[in-house]
Amino acid sequence: MSMATTRRLATTAFVGLAAAALLGTGTANASIISGDGMRIASYENSLKNSTEPEAAATLKEFDALAHDKKIKFLDYTEDPENLKALLQEAADVPEAGKSVHSLVNLKDGDVQIQADSDATFKPDADADGVAAGGKLSRGWWETTYSVKQKILGVTVTKLSLWVNYYTNGSSITKVDHADCAKRNYNAAVSIGHSVPKAQLASGTAIGEVIWEGSIIYRGFGIEIDKRHQVKANAYGFKSGYLKNI
Repeated sequence: MSMATTRRLATTAFVGLAAAALLGTGTANASIISGDGMRIASYENSLKNSTEPEAAATLKEFDALAHDKKIKFLDYTEDPENLKALLQEAADVPEAGKSVHSLVNLKDGDVQIQADSDATFKPDADADGVAAGGKLSRGWWETTYSVKQKILGVTVTKLSLWVNYYTNGSSITKVDHADCAKRNYNAAVSIGHSVPKAQLASGTAIGEVIWEGSIIYRGFGIEIDKRHQVKANAYGFKSGYLKNI
């Protein structure tokens, strides 16, 4: 049995149990046990039961939507056009002072594909302040490049890749590792990945991973395999991309 089929069966089972519970307590009404009400309850339950660390954040974003917006959100997650939007490619170089590098608006802005970067820093114990000329301070850095799909402001799918490296305040001298993480709360989308790889080339720290994804929904199937790369130099984030392969 496929992962997508298992998810559909689990959702169907939950909907039936929820309806039975409401009817059994005598508190059911037409709006709560309607198909729309059950769809909302099923999605909220899947987030509550998720073991992914950012599920609570997505649940909070979803709960903040008005009832009609929740229905619209769920309709969008099942729209083949929006599922195909995950094929959108991103390729970015930074603009001064900006961590959000690109933004594609679909459905009059209801659906967005956004790319951004950030960095964390662990300085040397004897680090002597900020490096000159805008370069990174001496120590270990981790630069991340992420691409996410947001629907009505709720992050549904997010792919992140980071590379960990050391700079002496003048140039990058070591690359330790690369790693990745996904945040996916769309039952029609299944995503796995290869082992992330890291390397140092000409003073640039490079992280790379292959995302292995598929979309299966009501007979609509498509592969969404992508190559994800992040680069950092002595000044921080250098470039990144998410390309179809």
